[in-house]
Amino acid sequence: MSLCGGCMSTSELGNLVFIDGIMNHALYLNILRDNLKLSAQNLGIGSNFVFNQDNDPKRMALNVRLWCLYNCPQNLITPPQSPDLNPIEHIGENLKLEYENTTLNRKAN
Repeated sequence: MSLCGGCMSTSELGNLVFIDGIMNHALYLNILRDNLKLSAQNLGIGSNFVFNQDNDPKRMALNVRLWCLYNCPQNLITPPQSPDLNPIEHIGENLKLEYENTTLNRKAN
C-alpha cells in the first residue's frame, strides 16, 4: 500500500512524500525532519508558519511532540473530536491537477 502526505501554505503546495507500507511514529518523525523545514523554506515562509496535525496516535507520540515543540514555532492544538479542521481535504482538485501533471517512477523490486 502506498500513501501520500504533504503540506501547503495559503498560496502553494509543499513537498509531497510517498510512503510504502505502514506508517508509525518513527517514520512520521523522519518525514517531518526531512521535509517540514525544507517545504517552509521552498514556500517562502521560513519559520513563519502554524503547524497543524490531527490527533492520530503516531502524531501524538512523545518523540513527535517533543520534536514539534523545539522545531515548529507555532502549533495549532486541536482537541479530540473537534470539527474537521483538515484543510488538505479542501484542496482535492488542486492535488488532482498536480498529480495529473507529474510523472511518477515505480520502484524496482
